[in-house]
Amino acid sequence: MAARILSAARASFATHGYAGTSLRSVARDADVDPALVSYYFKSKSGLLDAALVPPPGWSEAIATAAATPMQRRGVALVQTMIGAWETPASAEFMRSTILTAAHEPIALQRLATNFAVHILDAVSSRLEDDERLVRASLAATQIVGLAMMRYVWKVGAIATIPSNQAVALVAPTVQRYLNGKLAGLDE
Repeated sequence: MAARILSAARASFATHGYAGTSLRSVARDADVDPALVSYYFKSKSGLLDAALVPPPGWSEAIATAAATPMQRRGVALVQTMIGAWETPASAEFMRSTILTAAHEPIALQRLATNFAVHILDAVSSRLEDDERLVRASLAATQIVGLAMMRYVWKVGAIATIPSNQAVALVAPTVQRYLNGKLAGLDE
């Protein structure tokens, strides 16, 4: 029951924003009594907080990919993110969080915090040099860009090619950012 409410809330926050979402509309969309929304989540802010919590295993999957031996780490990170986007619960969370963050400051703050803690820290902590934060951020630009084009906007060929092909095309750039020469920093 709570999962159904949360799914409806994520869709509403992503589409209508925090101000345009009501507990009643979430209850209606989830096909439950409005009292159940309050019972499970206490308030609209409690519902938003719950909607912005990553699904179980999400952080662990990223940490596992970040711990992959360096020569395969770019592939592992891209495969992990594509896998997450192709898993309904993770995809719902990520899409909703990205779209909600576009117009809700609290969601943007939560997204930035989750991103910093779960992705940038996991990736940068496994890198050895003093450029690790820059390298992790550059790798993230490719992974987030891939997610936006393929799963959020669904634009261009990258949105329709097979997943393994997307990994093969994007992972080398991520890998270069992780341990290749970064010309712009040497100048």
